[in-house]
Amino acid sequence: MNTSTRDLRSLFCERFTCSPAEFEKRAFRKCLYLQARIIAPLLCWLNPGCFERDFLFIYYFGNSRNWPKVTAEVVALHCQDRLHPRFARNALRLRISGRKANKLAVMLFPPNPSKASAEELRN
Repeated sequence: MNTSTRDLRSLFCERFTCSPAEFEKRAFRKCLYLQARIIAPLLCWLNPGCFERDFLFIYYFGNSRNWPKVTAEVVALHCQDRLHPRFARNALRLRISGRKANKLAVMLFPPNPSKASAEELRN
């Protein structure tokens, strides 16, 4: 298990040169589907709570310090969408993409040493 002493929030802020106060807004934007990214500012203005579930995800996702925690947060996001479906979230995809969030974590966390050593053994 790859355990980091730093959380995803601090790694994100370092990589994208932003303050911790800007993390949630910037990570939210990076993880949105394209159509959601275009319309999100208007939706937030009309209904400030429409992305509440997504911002809660970003908060807990930012606190992740290892891969199991990242995976748990992405799975929890998918479970929430299945347990409480909404037309705008599911059919129109006006929400965060779990796959984009996972790709962001892959970019920020160092590679898993056990996977790297297994690949070295194969070569």
